[in-house]
Amino acid sequence: MSAVAPEMASPPALDPAPPPPPQRPSLRSLAMGMALALGLCAINSYLTLSFGVIEEGPTIAALFFFATFYLSRTRIQSHEMVMVATMGSAGGSLGFISNFFAAKVMATGTSFTVAEMTAFGVTSSLVGLAFVVPLRELLIVRERLPWPGSKATASVIEALVEAGDPKQPRYLALSAFLAIAFVIANTDGGFGLVPDASAIPLFGLAAFSAAIAWSPFAIGGAYLMGVRTCIGFFFGGVILLALAPHLPVPAAPHRYVWPGIGFLVASGLMAMALQWRTLLEAAQSMMRFGQRPTGPVAAATPGDDGGPPIAGRAYILLLALAVASAVGLMGFAFAIPALIGVALVVVGGLIQNLIATRAAAQTAFNPARVMGILLQGVTALLGAPSAAQNLVGAGMVAGSGAQAGNLTGDLVYGRRFSVPSRWQFWGQAATIVPCALTSAWVFAQITGAKKLAIEGGDLPAPVAKMWAASAIIFDGSQPLPPFALQAMCIAGAVGAVYVFLEQETPLQKFLPSSLGLGLGLVLPVAYDWAFFVGGIALYALHRFAGVRELTLTTIAVGCIVGEGIGGIAKPILAIAGVL
Repeated sequence: MSAVAPEMASPPALDPAPPPPPQRPSLRSLAMGMALALGLCAINSYLTLSFGVIEEGPTIAALFFFATFYLSRTRIQSHEMVMVATMGSAGGSLGFISNFFAAKVMATGTSFTVAEMTAFGVTSSLVGLAFVVPLRELLIVRERLPWPGSKATASVIEALVEAGDPKQPRYLALSAFLAIAFVIANTDGGFGLVPDASAIPLFGLAAFSAAIAWSPFAIGGAYLMGVRTCIGFFFGGVILLALAPHLPVPAAPHRYVWPGIGFLVASGLMAMALQWRTLLEAAQSMMRFGQRPTGPVAAATPGDDGGPPIAGRAYILLLALAVASAVGLMGFAFAIPALIGVALVVVGGLIQNLIATRAAAQTAFNPARVMGILLQGVTALLGAPSAAQNLVGAGMVAGSGAQAGNLTGDLVYGRRFSVPSRWQFWGQAATIVPCALTSAWVFAQITGAKKLAIEGGDLPAPVAKMWAASAIIFDGSQPLPPFALQAMCIAGAVGAVYVFLEQETPLQKFLPSSLGLGLGLVLPVAYDWAFFVGGIALYALHRFAGVRELTLTTIAVGCIVGEGIGGIAKPILAIAGVL
């Protein structure tokens, strides 16, 4: 999910490069970056299971840092914003690994221990961190790629640092406070003072869960995802209502997840197939590794990042530590043979990250969800087919991708502001252990308060359900529910054709986003229509009321963070006896 609104995807020109930063990062940027990394990791661990999408963190972290120190009337430097955005991105993206933990519960009925979750988060993150070095060399130094997400983050940093809008901190504080208060006060496990959703009584649709959820995340997240995705959510809800009378539980049509899973998987695979040039260029990039850059490509990115973040013997030691620790843990905790473990590190840590990062650099499309399924298939084909084993492939995608893809993109806007790459590299490295502990602890709290299941669970968790269903299929020892496989195949065929029409024909601008449509088939109708209403409302404020894009982005960020904090606070308050 992009860190800023789609209307900001064409930032102003990046030249000329700013003056170089001081000799070392400021202590306040490191402290604030760590705090935000931990907070965003906790928040996204909850949000990814609630909605299937997360805000990865650079813009959130930059906005919060700006708000905190702007109000104190101290000068804020662009290099400080870069460091905080990088560390916040690291923590926020690692929250995605909760889908791996949840898929294990759904597929096997048992959960990892906190120690196992922490160890896997650390080792898989080290793999991703180690492979950032070749990714930087291939995709930043040598090739001219558009990097729309990174350039958009750079434009936000420039707008905040140069313009210094005094209203943005107030907007952020107010929107976050209201979102937290609303979530804690609602009827979904809160104090019961305000409704969490409103039923739609028209034509008896309320009997099939037709409603609008009053979710701050849906409002903020919808604006950042764009209008086409919001419309996709709307039609996903419409399809669920049309299918409801024919499903096992008409009052909760989203619990029959098999069509949605089939659509999401097939649409993701087709999107990757249509990106075949990216796959080819990724392979060509690997073949060019080690060659000296020539021509205009070598100077395509403004600024200077001071060279590789780590090199020589230090890098060899890091790579060896990452590979040995990951392979050792997979063998000890998951009974993955060493050769299969090495293959997963190479495929999941380098090849899939190269493909996914290059796709994000060119199109802002990151195929992490479907890449997890592909790595599950690789694991099964190599001789580890059980659900508990093949899920490790998805876990490697979630853990290593959280570090490699995001840090590589962060290095792009760091280079823009002449921030040394080693600052960002070691700043992100410092977050790995604390954030792995945080994600494990938060997931343990979630499982203590919520039931996780492919059908009938308390949280939608669409990505976790995709991986869990795939794990069961690759395992082959557990039967699927009646007609589940047929439903997946039918919806999968529709999804593949839909994505082809969406990307390869003039119909593209008239079709709702396949991502919104697919997630809409797995989320409750109330969430689907909340995304639609929220996204259209904020877009209308910009289009017809003239509200600035930066202001709407700030409000959206406040809503996202507020929902996450409120969602995490409720089980904690319940344990404390307050709720």
